[in-house]
Amino acid sequence: MALTDAERKLLAELEETLTAQDPKFASKLAQPHHRIHPAKAVGGVVGFLVGLVALIVGMSSYWWISVVGFVVMLVSAILVMSAWSTMTGEGKSKSSSAPTAQPKEGFMSRLEKRWQDRQDQ
Repeated sequence: MALTDAERKLLAELEETLTAQDPKFASKLAQPHHRIHPAKAVGGVVGFLVGLVALIVGMSSYWWISVVGFVVMLVSAILVMSAWSTMTGEGKSKSSSAPTAQPKEGFMSRLEKRWQDRQDQ
């Protein structure tokens, strides 16, 4: 269903107002959506179901089958979660002329700096 010109104008005004009032929230809304990799997702779901069957069957026969089923379910759930990826990095090539970001201070560096600051006081 297409928007009328008045609705488009109203929507544009609402977007501008949102950006002006809460730029942090507006930037989060402007971030790309997530995409799922179908092969990983299907494999994870099938693995989860196999693990569930092994868990149930193991409860009635051997306890170690239940443990294996649980581990399979856990690994499959992790696989499904890793199937999600953002679309920002896909299809873009890194150029060597891009400036490199300065590495952040490590945990130990920050801790040592705080220790020195306390000792100097």
